[in-house]
Amino acid sequence: MKVINKYVLISFLMVLSLISCSENKSLNEHDIKDFVSKFFESQAGENMSIDNYNNSAGKDLLTWGNPSWRSSPKEFDVSNTKEDWFYEDSINYEIHDIYLINENANLMGTAKWYSAGIETFYQNFSAIVGMENGKLVWKRYMGVWNHSLAKDFLWPSSKIEGSLDAYNKMRGYMMNLENDKALSLSDSLVKADSTWATAHLGQLHYYSMNNDLNKKTEAFNLAMSKLETASIGESLFIKSYNPDTTVDTRALLRLAFLHAPNDPMIRTWYAWGEKDVDVAIDILKKGLNRLPDNTGLNNMIGYKLMNKGDMEQARKHFALNVASNPKVANVHDSYGDYLLKAGNKKEAKKLFLKAYEINNNFSRSKDKADKIED
Repeated sequence: MKVINKYVLISFLMVLSLISCSENKSLNEHDIKDFVSKFFESQAGENMSIDNYNNSAGKDLLTWGNPSWRSSPKEFDVSNTKEDWFYEDSINYEIHDIYLINENANLMGTAKWYSAGIETFYQNFSAIVGMENGKLVWKRYMGVWNHSLAKDFLWPSSKIEGSLDAYNKMRGYMMNLENDKALSLSDSLVKADSTWATAHLGQLHYYSMNNDLNKKTEAFNLAMSKLETASIGESLFIKSYNPDTTVDTRALLRLAFLHAPNDPMIRTWYAWGEKDVDVAIDILKKGLNRLPDNTGLNNMIGYKLMNKGDMEQARKHFALNVASNPKVANVHDSYGDYLLKAGNKKEAKKLFLKAYEINNNFSRSKDKADKIED
């Protein structure tokens, strides 16, 4: 019996070995490269497909987006995939190494995303692929985004739940000139946290844009009364909204910039007031190195380049904004300004009307369209 069992065991192990060898043969560099190629194709250009992107994920896929931060791997949930993630027209990638490990393989590579000829994202990645239900899938994926390493932003001082997301949304509205939305969200944040100074930023922005001195002064004074819990950067940025025209608010903005040099809003605001166009462009380029698809930075550098006469480079930034933020009225209005200056009145009018269609508060876009004769 013992002898029989011995031979049965040996036979069983031989079968397992053959199966293992067969599985190893089925996993080869050619198929892995083809899988990676289709994965990146699913994210850009004419082959863009959310289904193909999600289908590349294994059922137990763990991803680690920014390991340079104090974070941890997370389970990948396909239901969180958003259509507006995918707007680039091309992706270039390079696989540096493929290391086969039994039925899996470890990959190391680099990928670069492009829209309108501008590099929007750059990622180094290390990942594990393997077979699942007869097809290759990602089992583990760790990526380091080049733009994610900056930390000197104008962080909110509030500790209430959800404050960071709401704060970022408010500032996004401000940079996209969706002023009514910025004001509404700002009002709600002021009510949610009565000690939060930068909750007033949306109010200050709205009243500044509408030249409402009384309301701006009221909001400014309220924000100033809450500086005790604000950071130095927050305090300086709020002070740069001082309605007193005798105050050197640009000097205050410059100091805020020093305390939060990676913050796209402060950088954009500061570049807007810079009279030397070359200096302004350089300031904006440094911001775009960190946040390559930021709407405000791209919009501002587009105008600065246009004013300098570099129309082709300006076009790229306006086109990128339309591709990455098609539901934002201001990007269409700005691209319309570019096309009008470039002499393409027909397309400019379409974009002005598109801006007004998205947001009826953009009456200036409608006015510009009405002035263009068909």
